[in-house]
Amino acid sequence: MKARHHLLFFILLLIAACLLFFSSALLLPTELKNAVFRSPQIDTIGHFIGFFVLAWLMHSILKTTLVSTFFSLSFYACLSELGQYYLGFRNGEFSDFFADIAGIALFILLKVLYLFYKKALLAKLSANQSNSAFTAKVDS
Repeated sequence: MKARHHLLFFILLLIAACLLFFSSALLLPTELKNAVFRSPQIDTIGHFIGFFVLAWLMHSILKTTLVSTFFSLSFYACLSELGQYYLGFRNGEFSDFFADIAGIALFILLKVLYLFYKKALLAKLSANQSNSAFTAKVDS
């Protein structure tokens, strides 16, 4: 069951990425296109998506907590940008580091919202079951 959720999430992520890359084929208003794609740097977008997926994989496969996922991937993002800064053929940029952190933070935000929704749904289901069990006892 959990694998289906991961597969569905991955498919939705691929569809969103394809829609972004092929947005010229969409019939979006020009104002919306200009607002979204003012000066897109594909490298920064790649950092955002890459660290979002990396956070998802680390949390799902390695079973790390959300806090340890955030701090370990943030540390990794910092080290990778510092390494790129000192290489002669790469550029370490703060915008890439912030895109990394934003990708990790978005994953954690979506995961926390999902957990709250799941907890509320389970509480509602258990309340409905206890009410129906109480009603069945009163009727008999």
